Amino acid sequence: MKSTEEELQKPEDSDQKAELEKLRESDKPRRKGPAERMWAPIKLHLDEDYQYVTKNWGLRFLYYFAMFVGMPFGYLFFKIRWGFGVINKKNAKLVKKTSAITVANHVHNMDSPMLTYVFYPSAPYFVALKHNFEAFIIGGLVRVLRGVPLPSDLKNFERFSEQMNDALQNTTRKVHMYPEGEIAPYSKELRKFKNGAFHFAVKNNVPVLPMVFVFPKPKKVKLIVGKPIYVKDVPGAEGLKAPKQTVLMCRYVREKMQEMLDDYYGGLEK
Repeated sequence: MKSTEEELQKPEDSDQKAELEKLRESDKPRRKGPAERMWAPIKLHLDEDYQYVTKNWGLRFLYYFAMFVGMPFGYLFFKIRWGFGVINKKNAKLVKKTSAITVANHVHNMDSPMLTYVFYPSAPYFVALKHNFEAFIIGGLVRVLRGVPLPSDLKNFERFSEQMNDALQNTTRKVHMYPEGEIAPYSKELRKFKNGAFHFAVKNNVPVLPMVFVFPKPKKVKLIVGKPIYVKDVPGAEGLKAPKQTVLMCRYVREKMQEMLDDYYGGLEK
């Protein structure tokens, strides 16, 4: 079912290096998110020994402690404060026995912990920008709850990719990415998608599980879970090379997520 890691682990031509560059953090100026505005006394150094998928037993213990002791109260708080709930949660069961890439619109400061409810108690790995791990206190929580920092240099990105590929090929764990890249609080519009999440889905032949956050009322949040999408489901992708399949899958998943938003908000207007 799953492909080998050889192509991404040892990029040998200019086309593949260009593809890797597209997946890196953009250097273009952008609006700072909440984590970037917080005090960051300790800088995270990503080197050749950094474990993106941690095997540290201490972190694993803290993860299960947080999930079984802390998160039930968190879910209750989300319900009371934002009326949080999940629509079509049953669709997540369709990828229960396989690894998958999960994607969602990035529209709330707490949307990452909200997402864990769909897969509780086995949260996905959340790929996030490095500054999220450097914020005081919050950075530690991000790491405990399976946060994975995205390197900005090519050498460390290759190591990051190897570990993500290994998780997708040899486990049933999920890897979550926000294809929009940065947060736009309470936005009802999808922004432009980056190809990174879909690159990993195509390379490892795993499905993409699309989800969208919606707002039934001001400051109220729901999450809709769509059906998993495989490369074979993407019109015109069969038989193409991986880079072109990646582009088509990105476009197709975005279209499906837009349909989910349109159906939901159109139903509210009736």
